[in-house]
Amino acid sequence: MIKPRQGFSILFLSLICSTGLINFDIFIIVSLLLLIISIFMKNKIIEIFLFFVSFLILNSILINSFETEILTYILKYILPISLISGVFSLMMIGHWFLVDPTISKEGMKKIAIVTSVQPLLIIPLVYFNYLTDDISYIYKLVIMFLYLSTAILSFASYKSLNEKSYTGVMAATGLSYLSLIVSIGASGTLLLLS
Repeated sequence: MIKPRQGFSILFLSLICSTGLINFDIFIIVSLLLLIISIFMKNKIIEIFLFFVSFLILNSILINSFETEILTYILKYILPISLISGVFSLMMIGHWFLVDPTISKEGMKKIAIVTSVQPLLIIPLVYFNYLTDDISYIYKLVIMFLYLSTAILSFASYKSLNEKSYTGVMAATGLSYLSLIVSIGASGTLLLLS
């Protein structure tokens, strides 16, 4: 029988592994294999080491494939993609909590705060053309509005998590769904136009 924690790890891993089909490469396969092995490791130190090595391999492939300098890579790709990942994690952990209410909500609160602040850091980068080469003003407004909406929805998730009852997590999970959709819209538009 699979425990909820291992089940969610396998779900996340399945999603990550599906991206390996986009750009089939031996290094990606090795990285994903290390990730799969790490889930079933009993030794925490080896598990963390395998996660770290897998992360390094995947990011080195990404950095080399974009042929840009590291600051541009961080601003244009890491910030928007990590925002979507954070909101997705908030949503998934919310579901995990609904299955197993004995886990702590502190991790969700930290993710909700980060995903509330991160879009606010991206908005000025969009406005002053750090993330875009030259897009029209109307697209900038749409992207900035979507990022602002993401920040508001994530902050509402954080406030919902401060409720003592079970329904607070239910509300936070629902709000994180909305935040995920909006952040995908903002980041997807930004990545397509840059």
